[in-house]
Amino acid sequence: MIEKTLQNEFVQLLAAHQKLVHTICSLYYLLPEDRQDLFQEIALQLWKSYPTFNHQSKITTWIYRVAINTVFAKIRKEKSRPKSDSFSEAAFQVPQPETPFEQVEAIADLYRAIHQLSDVDKAIVMLYLDEHSYEEIANIVKMSRTNVSTRIGRIKARLEKRLKPQTQ
Repeated sequence: MIEKTLQNEFVQLLAAHQKLVHTICSLYYLLPEDRQDLFQEIALQLWKSYPTFNHQSKITTWIYRVAINTVFAKIRKEKSRPKSDSFSEAAFQVPQPETPFEQVEAIADLYRAIHQLSDVDKAIVMLYLDEHSYEEIANIVKMSRTNVSTRIGRIKARLEKRLKPQTQ
């Protein structure tokens, strides 16, 4: 009975925070199949670690930490194998129904620019865009607050440079 209650709690937790997990998956993988695989792997890792979650941090902080660690482990494993996936522009074309076309294009451009960042910088910018404090970001990615602050400034500059319209 306790196991069933734990399962129900976890399913509710995952349902409530699935958008956060999907966002992480979208930042690291372009193809829908890859994002779905990553989502399942993150869900599995969350389930495995759920019984030991002690509520000393916010639930979203715990989810981010498990998810980002899962992403980095998956990427390390993939780097040891040759990659044959092709780039798919269609992966960025996920328009939201009530969003004007210009905004959809701007969001797609931003995701393309973020995708070019290093894995750690992707995690930092995602947390920053989700309005986490520098302290929370530092805690999740295991860096000093000063390092996070510096990296955010550099990330902003790189993204601005990549997103600035090219004039001829």
